[in-house]
Amino acid sequence: MSALPPMQVFADIPVVPVVSRTIRHKAVGGPIWPDFERQVAARFCRNGIASDWPPERPAQMRAIAGPVVWGGFLYPQFGHFVSECITRLPQSLAERPDDLYLFTLPVGMTADTLPGHVWAVLDWFGLPRARVEMVTEPCLAGELRVAAQGEMLGKVPTDPGYLDLLDANAARNGLAAGPAGTVFVTRAGFVASGKGGHAGEAYLAAQLSRLGVRVIDPGQMPLRAQLGVYAGAEVLVFSEGSALHGRCLLGRVPQEIHVLRRRSGRDTARSQLQSRCRRITYVEAVADSLGAARIELRRRPHLTAALFDLEAVFGLFRGLGFDLARVWDDDAYAEAVRRDIAGWMSLVPLSLEQRELNRVLLRRNRIFSDPVPAFAVPRSGAPDPT
Repeated sequence: MSALPPMQVFADIPVVPVVSRTIRHKAVGGPIWPDFERQVAARFCRNGIASDWPPERPAQMRAIAGPVVWGGFLYPQFGHFVSECITRLPQSLAERPDDLYLFTLPVGMTADTLPGHVWAVLDWFGLPRARVEMVTEPCLAGELRVAAQGEMLGKVPTDPGYLDLLDANAARNGLAAGPAGTVFVTRAGFVASGKGGHAGEAYLAAQLSRLGVRVIDPGQMPLRAQLGVYAGAEVLVFSEGSALHGRCLLGRVPQEIHVLRRRSGRDTARSQLQSRCRRITYVEAVADSLGAARIELRRRPHLTAALFDLEAVFGLFRGLGFDLARVWDDDAYAEAVRRDIAGWMSLVPLSLEQRELNRVLLRRNRIFSDPVPAFAVPRSGAPDPT
């Protein structure tokens, strides 16, 4: 097994609750490391660069006796949680299996309101709830240990030692990897619910199932069942999204991975996945897309509703041995696209300029005959539907 850098040990470290979440999913809170600006491995990093901010030191703190380990920020969104918030755990638990682990929570959230996948991931790594301590008030850790992030967002290659730990963890869990052949991991339903994805994807998924492809919706499966499918698949085709990071809970599997992009040029999780599989490709599966600039004119690329480039999609699956042309009905597909787009338009509040741009795009692609149905009316303080 390859060696990772040793965990660092610090004395008398203040640890404070999260007081705010900044842009790009970063939190202000957690340990206040000594000589904060010079720390790198102990801090929250992206692309190898420390990119968090130091919290303010509190005047009053509760003392925590005995050795504790910094676990990280329990961010509720699955992809970011798995890809960058929890990657210290495999090494930490291998070296300090019996210590107490400190975590911070988003503002207003409690251990009882965390989504179930957070507890499922902690359980997958072998951390019982009895050794989880949520930092809800300032505390002073007399002896705080921290491992570097095993991997992170960006183009930093994953250390082989981290993959060794993931392989060992899967073995410890006795993961039952049943034969799954070719699997399509879908985001069907996201567009109609006002989120990002490919319009009409439910129709694509249904036709693939008719041809013998196993179709799974990871949001409807227990975590261990998902991982069993991923581990047993010879070929995994993902609709680009957070499920890609679920595959990163496993180490090396001799398989092919293909990703249908919903955002042009995005290579989500490439640096992490390429060392875990035999081959990975990203398919430019976007013919056109509805932009999601919100009322405040900030772009929201994660809310983009894309239209499939069917030639690219058909070509990928034809190369895998599945001829979609045999089962495809253009009219049924077009109706599935219209239903998804109508739902998306009713739920995503957009700037006036973006609404007009999207109307032009819909007419150009002949998604609707005139008049194009109305988009959601802009309103002040509209919640982000992510």
